[in-house]
Amino acid sequence: MRKVQVQKVLLSTESASIAVASTAVVYTKAMKLAFGDYFALSYKAVSAAGSPDVKIELEQSYELPTTEGSSDAEWVEPENMADIETNLTVETQKHKSLSPIPLPYGRFKITGNAGNAADTILTMFLSIQEEL
Repeated sequence: MRKVQVQKVLLSTESASIAVASTAVVYTKAMKLAFGDYFALSYKAVSAAGSPDVKIELEQSYELPTTEGSSDAEWVEPENMADIETNLTVETQKHKSLSPIPLPYGRFKITGNAGNAADTILTMFLSIQEEL
């Protein structure tokens, strides 16, 4: 029997509205991935003043970050893992399958590209399916 758990991807402030202003780099709060068998990410970027243009990467580590929401030398995108998005410019809901490597923690690094609007907001949900 399998169970699917869906959780909001949050910032270190516990906010589910991820503001990615212009070329900002934003790190989400670390999440436990240890017991998942299958993973999917649902996400949508919106902007009232222009168009979103963001890059989304999955970073993983064997330990929690020293400071949530900040760059950390122990947190990297796994070798040979493609970015989830390199140029997300549409304002429609998207779903992608993820294949994290067997490390216990993950988080997302979101980078505003050169054309990203200053008011871009990203919302993300992580689905984790596990065997019971």
